[in-house]
Amino acid sequence: MSRIIFAFFSIALIFLSCTSSNNNETSLTNKSLEKVELNYAKGFDIEQADDYKIITLKNVWKGETTPHQYILYKNTKPAGFEQATFIKIPIKSIVCFSLTHVAFIDKLDELNSIKGLSGGNYVSNNKVIAKLQAGQIKEIGSEQLVNYELLVELNPDLVMTFGIDETSKTKLNKLKSLGQKVVLNSEYMENHPLGKAEWIKFVGAFYDKDSLAEAIYNNIETEYHKLVELTKAVETKPTVFVGMPWNGAWYLAGGKSFQAQLLKDAGANYLWADNTETSSFVVDKEVIFEKAFDADFWLNLNAFDNLNDVLAVHKKFAKFKSVNNNGVYNNNLRVNYASGNDYWESGVVNPQLILADLIQIFHPNLIEHELYYYKPLK
Repeated sequence: MSRIIFAFFSIALIFLSCTSSNNNETSLTNKSLEKVELNYAKGFDIEQADDYKIITLKNVWKGETTPHQYILYKNTKPAGFEQATFIKIPIKSIVCFSLTHVAFIDKLDELNSIKGLSGGNYVSNNKVIAKLQAGQIKEIGSEQLVNYELLVELNPDLVMTFGIDETSKTKLNKLKSLGQKVVLNSEYMENHPLGKAEWIKFVGAFYDKDSLAEAIYNNIETEYHKLVELTKAVETKPTVFVGMPWNGAWYLAGGKSFQAQLLKDAGANYLWADNTETSSFVVDKEVIFEKAFDADFWLNLNAFDNLNDVLAVHKKFAKFKSVNNNGVYNNNLRVNYASGNDYWESGVVNPQLILADLIQIFHPNLIEHELYYYKPLK
């Protein structure tokens, strides 16, 4: 009988010990994870442990609801996380599929890590252009015609790319089948310019430069907010519309898009501010002719470089108020020989400069600023 009682208590002790151990492990794990503060970015989370980081990509692409998880570790891989991609940090080499990635990496002073690039002809960064010409950075081909053989030869620590929809899985699966460490960067899905800029924290984590990334972002946000404060007291807000017709339709920035946010923060009245789209949407050009006829300003006219070419598209444009009052501005002041536009490259990490441009255009008495991305069309 005593043996039975002893055995019972032994089993009970083991059970309680295991339960206590599990509880302590969970508590320790929860306690040791610190979530990185994000002020505007919605598409990812970063949790920091003592010797590894957990990055959760929440907005992969429109319509994709399954999050992706990346475990960044310095020495030893943490246990678990069966579905995650493990990446040893800091990375020393990278291949980029978007020029916005270049902008983030440049801010972090890590351009030497770029070994391959898609769309090199369109890059605006002079240091990257020099590296391409010297063969230090290789062109890996376009999204549809990737030179996978060259990419494998480059043997990067990381391939940073992006996804648009389900068709993107073909490229992702191909890269993974070749043994590449693939990370998706979805900054383009952010609806606020500061949300896009805050992805520097995402990129900085792979270089183990979290503190630098945070400092860079904080400076951007501070400068941006200072400019917003200038426009809060503005009593008269000019009316604005954007874009140009394409194949009979007109693509406008959605009322909840980052471009609409910039116009609002610059103290302007975007004519489609009540629209609920977060990306572009299409309207018939006749709607534009009616609603935008008396608008004060006309911005973001695709690749158009002068007013004569704009007026040649349709005779009605000549009667627009914005045309006759010198209110037509395009965001293509910084364009390279292949029509690569720096607005879409470095603009992602310089929303404060874009905002300053817009305030200078709409309210020139508020600031003294030389246009950086925008220019008047004449």
